[in-house]
Amino acid sequence: MNTNTPTKDQIYEVIDHLRPDQLAQLWDYVNRIAEKPVAPLYQVHEQAISTGITDLAAQHDHYLYGQDKHDV
Repeated sequence: MNTNTPTKDQIYEVIDHLRPDQLAQLWDYVNRIAEKPVAPLYQVHEQAISTGITDLAAQHDHYLYGQDKHDV
């Protein structure tokens, strides 16, 4: 076990002091990771936000680096 890895007793101690809303969030998280292990890269879409930019994929160099837009 890694020296930074908490023991079960330490985890239980923290859980005992969580508010009900925090327990609900923890429960949701535990259920998600228990369903099937998935590499974080495959979960990146969960962090997606709507930018309103319809050509972001095609013109990413323009938006990231300020290059001129090119015809698609």
